[in-house]
Amino acid sequence: MIDKREKQYQAFGEFLASFVTDLNHLSEEGWAVLVEGQRDATALRKLGFTGNLAIISLLGKTKTPVFDDSKKVVILTDLDREGAVLAARYVKRLSHDGFRTSLKERLRLKNASHGVFLHIENLSRFAQNEA
Repeated sequence: MIDKREKQYQAFGEFLASFVTDLNHLSEEGWAVLVEGQRDATALRKLGFTGNLAIISLLGKTKTPVFDDSKKVVILTDLDREGAVLAARYVKRLSHDGFRTSLKERLRLKNASHGVFLHIENLSRFAQNEA
């Protein structure tokens, strides 16, 4: 018999598959995704994200990041307090530099995780191709 926690885990895994599909569709429409670090980027790749990824930790402090030809950026920082601060900082910075930004996907992920998964890098445990 599957307990409540296992059902929530499975439901979140199903949500993530749909979420990554949606991110891929946004990427096809010209959106880039901004994450905090390399492990976050690796987790999204393991989940099947194939679009343009930028990593905050690799960006120069005074330069606006280059997102190929995109002027639209999904900000997908961690779901903790530090991630919220970074998200607000990059919304302001990128908007100032003429980028269109979205926090909608971050909020969607936060709501679906119910506070269980706060770090993007930990989402890789839901990857289908892991042994």
